[in-house]
Amino acid sequence: MRFHSILFLLFFTTQLTFSQLEFGLKGGLNFDAAGDIVVVADQLQKQGSLKGKTGYHLGVYAKINILAFYLRPELQFTKVSSQCEDQSIETSRIELPVSFGINMLGPVSLFFGPTAFFNLSQASNELKLEEIQNKTSMGLHIGTRLKLGPIGVDLRYEKGLSAMESNLLSQAGVPVGGQINTQPNQFTVGVSFKLN
Repeated sequence: MRFHSILFLLFFTTQLTFSQLEFGLKGGLNFDAAGDIVVVADQLQKQGSLKGKTGYHLGVYAKINILAFYLRPELQFTKVSSQCEDQSIETSRIELPVSFGINMLGPVSLFFGPTAFFNLSQASNELKLEEIQNKTSMGLHIGTRLKLGPIGVDLRYEKGLSAMESNLLSQAGVPVGGQINTQPNQFTVGVSFKLN
């Protein structure tokens, strides 16, 4: 009798857990405020801000619902571009945001949490760059999500907490010095689709 009770409890708990678990695909647009650039040539130093351009992200997510709250880890590939005068810089990275959310009114929820960033590559049309020195960094994000059936639409702000610097070696073939900081500082608009 005791064995049947334990078996029933285990089955019930497993079913409850899986009924509260969802997973799906996600993607969207990134509006990155980019970072800073310092160029040193012939003892002259020029400093400026990189102008952000639109990028994109694609990935997957899982979501565990717990009463009015949820936990949502995501894994995504992000590509963003930035511009400084005639130089464009493209950065590719893997992002791992983990959101703690609360369901507010009907389909609307608020969420926040940490984000791990791992830079894959950096390329430029006129600048020669060393590899990024700190490939991994952490950040924070906050946002809101609207859920319409299997489709979710979210708006979030994401900020890196540490610099992601690479050394500048040359500009249009001319040796120079300096640094470029592409620390994430972005707004994103995302759409997700529930698969289960």
